[in-house]
Amino acid sequence: MEMLQILEKNIYTFYFIFYRTFLLFILFPLFGVTFFPTKLKVIISLVFAFILAPVLTFKLPPLTDVNVVRILVSDFIFIFLISLIFRIILAGIQLGGELVGIQMGFGISQTIDPISGFSMPVISQFVYIIFLLLFFSFNFHHYLIYFLYESFEKIPPGSFLLREEIGIFILKKSKLIFELSIKFLAPLLVFMMLIYVSLAVIGRLIPQINVIFVAFPLITGLGILFFGLMLAILPRIMYPCFIDYFRSISFFLR
Repeated sequence: MEMLQILEKNIYTFYFIFYRTFLLFILFPLFGVTFFPTKLKVIISLVFAFILAPVLTFKLPPLTDVNVVRILVSDFIFIFLISLIFRIILAGIQLGGELVGIQMGFGISQTIDPISGFSMPVISQFVYIIFLLLFFSFNFHHYLIYFLYESFEKIPPGSFLLREEIGIFILKKSKLIFELSIKFLAPLLVFMMLIYVSLAVIGRLIPQINVIFVAFPLITGLGILFFGLMLAILPRIMYPCFIDYFRSISFFLR
């Protein structure tokens, strides 16, 4: 009888580890994309659960129906908030790319966003791919795995509670959408303003030139050239975003 109780407890421990890990792969923006197969998410979550189950030691409340539902809801809210903060950062980067695309004349061109499934400007989608590449190039996925391990130690299943300071913290982080977009847009915005001023001066000095006819290919060509130069500073913009994100989610562990 005692052996059956130990086996039953281990099964529930394994299940809750698998549940939180699977939620991370479902809700986190980098893994929750439409082209990431669900079967692969399940397999990876099972592998992580098999690895973490022998090394994790946390206490579960009495496994009544009410407590099981409370654990499932609590873990869902916890992973959802972790993913929400990262999605705010990603939205700021994508908004900056969209505004840059509009300045370059690519506002009409659209492509499918793999996260939401909706159409997004080409430049915004290109910036998202660079963001994804830098996330894995800087090995921040290792930090994410370590955070998952630490979350079981600091926040056992069912122990996460919504508090007032968490809501205030999320609201403060929402300003990153506009802050990051302005940081990303500012250099190109100044460059495009100089081009518009130059074209206006040329149009006044030489009325014979059709400024509208010349402006579109000129703005697009110079915009692409300057955007290519901006790619060199993108890692410097995005790296602090990743650092700030992992500092932010460590707030939940405290």
